[in-house]
Amino acid sequence: YNEYKSYLRMTAEECGFGDFNVTYLNHITIPTRDGVKLAARIYIPDKLSAGNFSNLFEYFNIYTDKTEVVGNKPSLTMPCKRFPTIIEYLPYYKDGHTASRDYSRHNWFCSHGFVCLRLEIRGSGASEGLYFGEYLPQEQKDLEDVMRFIQSQKWSNSKIGMYGKSWGGFDSLQIAFHQNSTSLLKDNLLATAVSVCSTDDRYNHDIHYQNGVLIGSEMLPWAAQMFLWNSRPPPPRYFKTYKAWESEWLLRLNNASQSWLAGWLEHQHEDDIFWKHGSIKEDYGKIDIPFLIIGGLEDGYKTSQYRMSKKLNNRCKFLFGSWGHQWPDESIFGPRLYFLKLCKEWFTSHLANDDELVNTTNVWPRVQMFVRDSFRARDLKKFDAPGKMIKYNHVENANKRAVLEEMEDMLISNEKFGVYYFDKNRIRKDPPSNKKEKVLLKSHVYQGYSPGSYASFERDTDLAYDQRLALDSSLTYYSSELKEDLYMVGDSTLFAGVHSTTWERIYIHVKVCDVFPDGGATLVSRCIYHLSKDRKYFKVPDDSTPSNVQHPYSRIYPLKMSLASHCFKPGHRVALSIAPSAFPYMWPSCSKDEVYFLPGNSYFVFEKILSSYAEKNIVKHPSPKPLLKIPKEIFSSGKSEIRENVKDGIYITEWYNDGGSYCLSEHGVKTHETSRLLYETDTDVTYGKVQVSNMLKMSFDKFTHSDSSTPHYDVEIHTNQIMSGGYDTYDLDETLDIKLGGEPFWSKKWACKIPRYDL
Repeated sequence: YNEYKSYLRMTAEECGFGDFNVTYLNHITIPTRDGVKLAARIYIPDKLSAGNFSNLFEYFNIYTDKTEVVGNKPSLTMPCKRFPTIIEYLPYYKDGHTASRDYSRHNWFCSHGFVCLRLEIRGSGASEGLYFGEYLPQEQKDLEDVMRFIQSQKWSNSKIGMYGKSWGGFDSLQIAFHQNSTSLLKDNLLATAVSVCSTDDRYNHDIHYQNGVLIGSEMLPWAAQMFLWNSRPPPPRYFKTYKAWESEWLLRLNNASQSWLAGWLEHQHEDDIFWKHGSIKEDYGKIDIPFLIIGGLEDGYKTSQYRMSKKLNNRCKFLFGSWGHQWPDESIFGPRLYFLKLCKEWFTSHLANDDELVNTTNVWPRVQMFVRDSFRARDLKKFDAPGKMIKYNHVENANKRAVLEEMEDMLISNEKFGVYYFDKNRIRKDPPSNKKEKVLLKSHVYQGYSPGSYASFERDTDLAYDQRLALDSSLTYYSSELKEDLYMVGDSTLFAGVHSTTWERIYIHVKVCDVFPDGGATLVSRCIYHLSKDRKYFKVPDDSTPSNVQHPYSRIYPLKMSLASHCFKPGHRVALSIAPSAFPYMWPSCSKDEVYFLPGNSYFVFEKILSSYAEKNIVKHPSPKPLLKIPKEIFSSGKSEIRENVKDGIYITEWYNDGGSYCLSEHGVKTHETSRLLYETDTDVTYGKVQVSNMLKMSFDKFTHSDSSTPHYDVEIHTNQIMSGGYDTYDLDETLDIKLGGEPFWSKKWACKIPRYDL
């Protein structure tokens, strides 16, 4: 309600803009059922001859509300057609953090005839209210209210789509899951969505836990990120007085500023409703609308998205590229593609007015997969990954066949799937002769060397670099040199024979790597598992467990690996490593239980395709056009660094990221953010300690109030969090310190011990 700005189509032709001029209102509010007002930016398609959204202007009373109007009231008439709406729903500060990407993308969609709404979750950014965690029922109820408001508008054709990466992608899946099927949401309001970097399983395939194991390199850093961002003030430009702005900020700090980390640690089991609420895997059949789901091979969510391609309704389509946790048209890990054009075709096919609706996406392949040829991780930031995008058909039931007991005669490599057996530090295609060998698994700090990030934002600290040191420190089996291309594409499972007499807390980390002729190794696939919690195992036939012991000492576990889409080149070798530690990626078990690998009772099954299939099914995509750039003044560029220090048997790895300093002139916000992560353990990984120190500076130079004695609204936020502990507890120490105008404004400390009740 405070400003609008129009961009003529001819100024953005090189960016691929459509036929509509774009008018956006930087800030409007939409009331929810309990009276809380959610903030949004709305983008309106406008043709000079076609007319306008005068009812929208009148509804929000934008010329008499809280703030001064910037610009002149446009002269518009009623629209001659109704428009579909695309919503992006986030807690990430539309007037700062996401302003650049919103500017590039929502303007573009709007120019092609979509109303775009960039909506802020309650308690974040400029929205009223409080929020206390990820993907809570209140978040979904609020969105239902907003969608009902949209459908009530004269300019709406009542068709609503969602669009988003990560949080926004999660939200779209969860809305589709809950609508018209639970007491939470009562009607089918969402028609379709584009979901990028998302999951169907918030426990096993998110950044908190994976198969019962805490992800040490992800859970605390993500909690720390949101701890920092949730402490930001609302934009002062939307308040009449300084006192009103300060009061709203203090309301958030006093009631909803605590880190979410303790809450995540208190929910350590997969069957907890805490995780089930946001997990569509509970019933894939509840999603009855079409989705375009997009993932990246350098992103941890790829595995859950690939699983969804086998589970969701047949109107859904899936595409996987070389990217990290980034947009397909901006990723450093190319090749990039024309993502916006892809989305436009999808939304046009599912949201257009009935008399204009032509679905051109129903002929798209169910799955498109970029298959990378052998590459070195360090080169991803320099060159596009070698490989090709192909139309991919699933291998149905390949792993299910192998799960069956006493079916080894069926485990023979063919064009559908391959099998490797273990024998004398080698993996081979023939079953081993010795099935009684036991190999003790010993922890070592270098088993977790250069793990990369689960959700890779493509910084230097996010890459899994050369893995040879980790392989040398683990129990590793190598294939012979390959004579021809080996396409490992799809699911893979290690059926791991494991022996322990206690089974109190057994963690295991498995990796598949591509080993170059010079010994360099690239990570292809991995998994971590808490075996003691997993009841999906088979008894080894010659197990020696006494009859009075309830559970067998020797078991075979089907350990499902992350999605692979990789072509091993001739002269390379396949390496498969097994280790009981991988800190910081896998939090230490802190257990003294001895665990043995049984190579004679283990085998690795993987989906594969033939070279001829890959060559015959290549799919071409156009390169992206330039993105419209928001005016930005850059004061310092960002950087990231990794430092390592070893002293007296203590290993400390430091990851430092500096996001740079910049000012978005249109929003009047100068921002600078840094993050420092310290990971500490000893040689045998008997404990783990993670410390994250974040800093955020925000200066709202353009906006002051008459009752303020502060000439500039300079905000400085510091968070420091330490997670440590041993066998029995997770120990947390957290502090939040805020300065305003260089003076202390607000501060608080939290400390607790949370039992590790994962046994």
